Amino acid sequence: MRRLLLLTLALGLVPACGGDDSTSEEASSPSGSGADVNVSLSEYMIDPSAIAVDPGSYTFHVVNDGSTTHALEVEGPNGEVETEDLEPGESADLTVDLQGDGEFEMYCPVDGHRERGMEGTITAGAGGAGGATTDETTTEDEDEDKGTGGYGY
Repeated sequence: MRRLLLLTLALGLVPACGGDDSTSEEASSPSGSGADVNVSLSEYMIDPSAIAVDPGSYTFHVVNDGSTTHALEVEGPNGEVETEDLEPGESADLTVDLQGDGEFEMYCPVDGHRERGMEGTITAGAGGAGGATTDETTTEDEDEDKGTGGYGY
């Protein structure tokens, strides 16, 4: 019982430490037309890989934090828009019109990068910034405690 109490207290303090080690990949972005959305590109991921916003026009500030060339393409309701190829350390701003509800694809159009997992989604409107959700995660300790009455043995 004492171990469970200590574990509960320790887990409660983790968010206060400033790090986010959760495996949730969905992030809520600023709501309202004209807001900035920060996106990081690296091998071979887009961070965040799921973005939820209200319908509107947004400026995506895209930074290549990787060690190879990347770019960002968004297939919005009015067609595709994309950055130029970004060398490591470079950045670009991409204006994306996300009027109306829907789920839109974003990915790296550099050859083979999308196939290696460099893709994500943008949800506008219903389920967007006003109703963003995150995936629930289970810690390893919680997995170990399942079926043992919470005592972990």
